[in-house]
Amino acid sequence: MQHFEDEVLVRQFLSGDREAFAEIVRRYQKQIYSLTYRLTNDYTEAQDLAQEVFLHLYQVMEKFDGRRKFFSWMYKVASNYCYTALKKKAGNKEVSMENIIDFTPLRPDKSIQPEEYCETQETQRLIREAIKQLPEKYRLPIVLRYLEEFTYQQIAEVMEVPVTTVETRLYRGKALLQKKLAIVLERGASHEVSGN
Repeated sequence: MQHFEDEVLVRQFLSGDREAFAEIVRRYQKQIYSLTYRLTNDYTEAQDLAQEVFLHLYQVMEKFDGRRKFFSWMYKVASNYCYTALKKKAGNKEVSMENIIDFTPLRPDKSIQPEEYCETQETQRLIREAIKQLPEKYRLPIVLRYLEEFTYQQIAEVMEVPVTTVETRLYRGKALLQKKLAIVLERGASHEVSGN
């Protein structure tokens, strides 16, 4: 299929071209799967949820009004669908954002020395723990920026806030993260010194 802008594919789909939707799925299946995997931490469940997300998108595509970029709109719809589906599955208990904080793509390089490899793994574990403790308004932009590699503009569109708000939340979130890491690292160092 010829390469079209997302918004053109949406118009083609709404005009009856089912292949246009198939192209949207091909284009974004990795991003949607990444989202569902971060939320479930289960390969099979993530695949099932990703399929459900695309079925839902198929049904609600006419609600896309073109004032936002399609990717941002799609990601927001997918996120909302995932949280609703997981909340129902959990018996309407609150679904925590903690599952989305997973640095699995940032695995240490196994070619480095074993001692350095273990140290890198431990550092990443501490970073994950510190991120989990952040308030959600700081946690989500940090995840989108540093794990999903969204631009500031994309984060603003997904969160439906101005870019300046994204910048502020990232700045404050990183400052809070540094404080939390300092406390965690200090606690770890005193734990080692005491020999416990």
